[in-house]
Amino acid sequence: MNALLNYQKNQIAANRKEYGIYYDQLKKTSYYRLMEADDERSSLISEIEGKVGYLSNGTKPFAHAVSPGCRLCGEGHWSCLFVNNYCNCKCFYCPTPQVDTSIPETQGITFYNPENYIRYIKKFGFKGVGLSGGEPLLTFATTIDFLSKIKKEFGNSVYVWMYTNGTLLDKEKAIKLADSGLDEIRFDLAATDYNTKYLKLALGKIPNITVEIPAIPEDIAQLKKMAIELDSLGVNYLNLHQMRLTPHNFNNLFNRNYTFLHGQKVTVLESELTALKIINFVFQHGLKLAVNYCSFHYKSHYQKVAVRKKAAVFVFNGQEEINQNGFIRILRLQGISMPLEALTKQLILLSPEGNGWQISHDREQIFLIKSLLLQLQLGEEPVFVDYRALIICERPLNEETEITVSELKQIFVVKETGRVSIQIEPKERESFCEIMEGRLPDNAMDLEELFNVTTKELPATGFAIYF
Repeated sequence: MNALLNYQKNQIAANRKEYGIYYDQLKKTSYYRLMEADDERSSLISEIEGKVGYLSNGTKPFAHAVSPGCRLCGEGHWSCLFVNNYCNCKCFYCPTPQVDTSIPETQGITFYNPENYIRYIKKFGFKGVGLSGGEPLLTFATTIDFLSKIKKEFGNSVYVWMYTNGTLLDKEKAIKLADSGLDEIRFDLAATDYNTKYLKLALGKIPNITVEIPAIPEDIAQLKKMAIELDSLGVNYLNLHQMRLTPHNFNNLFNRNYTFLHGQKVTVLESELTALKIINFVFQHGLKLAVNYCSFHYKSHYQKVAVRKKAAVFVFNGQEEINQNGFIRILRLQGISMPLEALTKQLILLSPEGNGWQISHDREQIFLIKSLLLQLQLGEEPVFVDYRALIICERPLNEETEITVSELKQIFVVKETGRVSIQIEPKERESFCEIMEGRLPDNAMDLEELFNVTTKELPATGFAIYF
């Protein structure tokens, strides 16, 4: 477990760096409280065993069903378009400032008109679009322009939903959204103290009605009351998010005496337990309301995987592979204990050069794909592996691949640089190959190199470890 502990230490260091001197003010928990919380979580999960469903390798638990949009998100087939970056509500939990109407954008790429965005959807093969903000109803004409043209172009082949606090919704806007083809509307009822007044305006007009909110621990009584009301109204889905700390909401969350957990980002312990309690409540009271829990553990992994996979197909070559986590995997042999000529002779018997393997221009290393590596007799020859994430950007950086969206719109995909190669020694090679095949060997948690490989090769599963 030494490698796992080092990984956790690195994440703690990254969390500390993000918040600087304010980090030490956060309420962290003791080892015993973590064990207690883990036991509580296990108990909540065991109570719904056999009833609850799971998506994305057990990271997303749900009661009854999950909305089509959420499924597309987990499968990596959606694009989130921020119609604006301005909001009329000031929710304490909001992770980012919402102060600029801005230009519609996704992944930092701006779209001045729906036509270019539609070409972007086609280029990357998206099957779903979420219209977000800020508050999309603040720029209603822009929202309708994008929505109507997307649905006119794709019809039912692209599922479109919209996020809103609902406070600007009226009957006419609800009808206009429905007539423009909106498949689902998601209300943040926590922004309106769980008042369903505006939500009711969409009932019977927009096909799927969803409430999407953070699981706020101190509001659990209101959440239970709300779940009963939503069930009686015939609301389709309730999505509960885990609360997370950001520099923007730091003071607001800090003042609420939450317990903070480490990870890729700092999250709220009590928020996860609250979400699971609501799922339990739905089953205990025989409610038909579909509820799912969207943890940061799930979002930080599967949403990033989706972006990497969509971008990777444009830049990888015949001696590279895209693994299940969306990284470009680059395998190399350097002829350290076995001459490259001997390795080349083995490879020629398996496949001609250029078909899954290639000698570098300087003739000092061989690039090859996994299936060929597994067939080689390497003896004491080490294997080197690199993993490259992809960055999508609107302007060229260095050695990028240009993707033409339209005559007037180009975007760029560039391989991440600066990562250190992982050297796999002969004694670790069998375990390394197991990991590439999707299996977790017994020694993966002990050896630094193998653990680093698992974080790149194997998808997130289950719930995050509390630390």
